[in-house]
Amino acid sequence: MGLNSFLSTAMLSTLAGHCICLAADRVAEMDLFILNKDVNALENQLALLNGAERLETLVHLAWHLRQRDCQRALLLANEADLYCAKAGRSDLRARLLLVRAEIRLLFADFAMAEQWAHEAASIFNELDDHEGSGDALWLIASVSNDRGQVSEAIACLDMAQLEYRLAGDALRVQIVQARQLLFSVFRDLVAAGQALQRTFSANEKYPAPLVAMVAPALALAAILTNAPSVAIKCFLEAYYAALESGQVRSALLSANNVADSFDQLGDQETALEWTERGLSLARKTAWPASIGTCLLVVAGIMRKLGRYDEARACLQEALLLMAEMAGSRNYLLLLSALGLLELDVGNNEAGLAAFIELENLANLVPDLLVIAWRGQANALLHLGEAEKAREKALDALTLAKAHNNTDMQIQSLRILAQIYAGYDLPAPEGMVASAACLHYLHEALKVASTIGGYTIPSDLFTQIASAYAACGDFPAAYQNSLAAAEARRQSYSEVAAKRALAMQINHEVERAHAETEHHRKIASAFRETSVTLETLGMVGREITASLNTGEVFAALHRHAHLLLKASSFVVYLIDDQAAELTMAFGLELGEPLPAITIPMNHPTSNIARCARERQAVLIHLAPDNQDTTLIPGTVDTQSLLYAPLIVCERLLGVMSIQASQTNAYGERELSIFLALCAYGAIALDNAAAYAAAEASQNRADQALSELRQTQGELIQREKLASLGSLVAGIAHELNTPIGNSLLVASTLKDESQQFIQHIQQGAVKRSDLERYCKSAEESSDLLMRCLLKAADLIARFKQLAVDQTSDLRRSFDLRTECEDVVLMLTSRLRGAGHQLRLDVPEGLLMDSYPGAFGQVLSNLLINAIVHGLDGKEQGLISIEGRAQGDAHIVLIVQDNGKGISAEHLERVFEPFFTTRLGQGGSGLGMHISYNIVNSVLEGSIGVSSPPGEGARFEMILPRSVA
Repeated sequence: MGLNSFLSTAMLSTLAGHCICLAADRVAEMDLFILNKDVNALENQLALLNGAERLETLVHLAWHLRQRDCQRALLLANEADLYCAKAGRSDLRARLLLVRAEIRLLFADFAMAEQWAHEAASIFNELDDHEGSGDALWLIASVSNDRGQVSEAIACLDMAQLEYRLAGDALRVQIVQARQLLFSVFRDLVAAGQALQRTFSANEKYPAPLVAMVAPALALAAILTNAPSVAIKCFLEAYYAALESGQVRSALLSANNVADSFDQLGDQETALEWTERGLSLARKTAWPASIGTCLLVVAGIMRKLGRYDEARACLQEALLLMAEMAGSRNYLLLLSALGLLELDVGNNEAGLAAFIELENLANLVPDLLVIAWRGQANALLHLGEAEKAREKALDALTLAKAHNNTDMQIQSLRILAQIYAGYDLPAPEGMVASAACLHYLHEALKVASTIGGYTIPSDLFTQIASAYAACGDFPAAYQNSLAAAEARRQSYSEVAAKRALAMQINHEVERAHAETEHHRKIASAFRETSVTLETLGMVGREITASLNTGEVFAALHRHAHLLLKASSFVVYLIDDQAAELTMAFGLELGEPLPAITIPMNHPTSNIARCARERQAVLIHLAPDNQDTTLIPGTVDTQSLLYAPLIVCERLLGVMSIQASQTNAYGERELSIFLALCAYGAIALDNAAAYAAAEASQNRADQALSELRQTQGELIQREKLASLGSLVAGIAHELNTPIGNSLLVASTLKDESQQFIQHIQQGAVKRSDLERYCKSAEESSDLLMRCLLKAADLIARFKQLAVDQTSDLRRSFDLRTECEDVVLMLTSRLRGAGHQLRLDVPEGLLMDSYPGAFGQVLSNLLINAIVHGLDGKEQGLISIEGRAQGDAHIVLIVQDNGKGISAEHLERVFEPFFTTRLGQGGSGLGMHISYNIVNSVLEGSIGVSSPPGEGARFEMILPRSVA
């Protein structure tokens, strides 16, 4: 399927607004690249999952291992396939297609890579998954680029950027922009440099996945503007960022570019070090294109060192590896390098053949086409075909001028000068020099003078001097010979400066890398410790959650193998008499071990020794030593680790792991194993306790049920008692307005009867009517005020009662709620002769449970009256409230009574604790209040009682519960 076909199917709905969507499918979000630490976290997560629950993690891990470890990525993808169809996850199936497609691309299977990428794109498009569609286009761009179809690659990247923008993924958009700039550097350096400055700030710190793309673009721009130190630093930054983010292919390219940059500075030793680093990594991947590009760089350095046979071997191997990639830029560069090598050793026919093949494949790549024509001209010159050489050189010059490539113009002009120096050919147009070769050499000087900072090479002056000498102009030849000598002197100085610069850069790089590696190791150690602790926590929860002995053994065995090297795993349990240890569980390489019993006093058994000494035993045998305690028929082991299973000083048994590797266990492994033993001991003890209690479970359940019923009744009684206090309070408060109402009503009734009698007797006077009307008006006004007050009291009581008997959440003012509770207890306070001071500002709004709050406050006030102020006359209770920050309030209830003794202070909130046992106290009031504050109100409550200052209860409550 070509790009046009893809446009007609997969991209139509994108351009139309993505109207197709499968509602039944979910779409998994997945980063384009992640850091190595995140991959390790995925590995740890996968180890704790089983069955179908592994699916998403399998796909994520396969996706992010696609360049890090192709083989493992494919194994994970195969396992994910087993669950993917059952789960109906077409998005994950498409992602697995992309994993396989990219791996095919890395191994130069372009047809299958493109086919699978298009299939994935179609699925993502149907799901309206812009992120997935963009990733598919990203991969198709890579396929096109490797095939040498640069224009199609750029078009795919443009479409990928559109998809990423529709997905709202800013990082993906930046990554694809950086990749586009990489392409543009070779086409238009000035425009690419300006775009780099506009898009990516030099002062901003970017994430590693983006740095791996941005830094190479900056480096290439630096190379083309003659800034080698900047280029090397950028390439190095790109190399480490790419390795950290799983972009191994980009890391290899950056390593090659680092080597090439050091080579340009004359530091072949450092260059070879980097080529070896890159080639070693490339051969581990077995990717043809990556190995080929590394061999290309090695060959270039070998050619400079005059080691032509080694250079040719590298190039030939690379061409064989990259045969499927004919047309790609790297393949064309291989042909160019081979042609130059053959010319160096005088094999002009082979050189000409290489440059002709380069011409046939590079018809759309201007810079490589110039190289092809210039190389052909050089080869044809040495083969004596001057006219053909001149034509090719002129073609190269014309194309170089069209693309403003000054360096290639100079080289083409020099070849033309060589051709005219040896052959009598038609003079070039506009020639004013005494000879054609001088004409072209002067043109070369003119072009060189337009290049800022360009140093004219000494061999150009030497070539000019030779041309003047051939024309008989010896003074000019002498002057140019002097210029050549000066240029050589400057060249030596520049070489020395470049060598010094290379040494400085290498030193800075090594120092920076050493510091980075040091920090990385520290961070890695912290991460590893953190991950290990997190994993052990999860393992501990899993192991101790089981009450089945068999499940505990299986979990211990599984996690011991995940966390440690263990070819064998055994658990021995001690008998009731502490006389023998019997193997309760044992596996070696997945096979069960024969059960044996070991006496506690066994003289040579490490199991018995560990049990007797009650401490870990670690044994590392020398490779030639045989374990004398080895069970016949079992695997020979070199590292043995034993630890006791102890709970509360009670020895349950011994657990052991053994490995065939030498020195398999260090301090870290010992710590992990001891943690496993601790979890295992707790789990086994719990399982044993559960088994022992199972026989009496029914009686325990019945007793627990009765206890809960009794507790529930007591709690309900406590709530009713609290509500009863409120009822008593409201009844007292209602006496006054209702009594006054009755009095006014009865008076009005009497006056009405008298007035009716006067009417019946016909003795009504105007003054009687006016007096009656006035009295009725005053009575009704007084009656209304009393009844309104009673109605208000009843409404407040009703709200308080509803709040305390329901779990409704609402917004309320803290002071108003406190006033309502205090009002209901006013009669009780007056009857006891106590006073209450309320110091809570208005406007402290809460979004919580007023009923629960009122019950707690009521309990605290009743507790103060009954207990704190018992026997005290004219006591004082204060309620103080204030805001604590923006999110909390503090409420303090304090009395000036006798306080709470130190021995009772810690037991105030215990259930059924009371100092009035047998006097009507249930001991649940404070316990209920404590639970309400901590659970329902999501706050905290504490109590203090300084000597002589009464009791002080302090609550800290959130203004809005979660």
